[in-house]
Amino acid sequence: MKIIWTFTLLMIPDVVISMNVTGYPGGKGMIKCTYQKKFTQNTKYFCRGKMPKTPLIGWCSDLIKTKEKDKWFDSGRFSLYDDTTAAVFNVTIRNLSEQDSGTYQCAVDIRNFEDSYTEVNITVGVLSAISVTGYSGGGVSITCRYDRKYTDKVKYFSDCCEKSISLSAAAGASVNISCKYPQSHSADVKFVCRRSGSDLCAEETSVEESRRWSAEGQIQLYDDREQQLLTGTISHVTRQHSAEYWCGVQSDQGHKSFITRVLISVTGSDDFLTHIHQNEVTASFHSADHSVS
Repeated sequence: MKIIWTFTLLMIPDVVISMNVTGYPGGKGMIKCTYQKKFTQNTKYFCRGKMPKTPLIGWCSDLIKTKEKDKWFDSGRFSLYDDTTAAVFNVTIRNLSEQDSGTYQCAVDIRNFEDSYTEVNITVGVLSAISVTGYSGGGVSITCRYDRKYTDKVKYFSDCCEKSISLSAAAGASVNISCKYPQSHSADVKFVCRRSGSDLCAEETSVEESRRWSAEGQIQLYDDREQQLLTGTISHVTRQHSAEYWCGVQSDQGHKSFITRVLISVTGSDDFLTHIHQNEVTASFHSADHSVS
């Protein structure tokens, strides 16, 4: 299961703030760090290591650092976007591995060794796989092991979740998206995001209630919490809908998990849009004729 997580941190000078988060191998992570408005023009960076206790001693190692404002800046597996209007900078990490587990800092470069830091403790968990062979008409028995500290936790078995889905449709048709999610996220808000470059969620449509279609957005969403299934429909697709999308969930605290990648490819011509426009004009013309009568 490939999951992308996102969380928000508030950077306040002289206050120790720390966040513990968990990611998964092969997944992606988005970190949101909020800073004080007076630092909008300062350099922002993300580094690995502990916060320095004294100048020039124990500096954490910079992973990405930029003066760029209001646009994405890329450096290897890392991307940073400084939103000066919201006083927030986002850091994206791609292709997570176990080696990424450790302590990091969201930081604002101030001056004279007075940088503002927010600690981020990342743990990249190990996803184990079990291979089971069965035969038509028969049955299988699966043994699942867990850590003793989870003895009192509820256990469940689920067919969740696909890492990636590829869908294709002709221009003018509809595309139906189906994404399973873990039972533990049944009560959470569900969403579908369209990716644009380094921005994992350039366009977002969400649904907050079970078994009720979302009323807004280009993608109509339906969340069946009993089946742990999120369904999305895009009508009258055009070639502009060809893109990478993500199904995911959002907790009450605002943390996001990007669970399934959806690749949509639209083929053919967008000429159907001309026919739709002509029909609308004709209908309007007939309506005007009736009004004159």
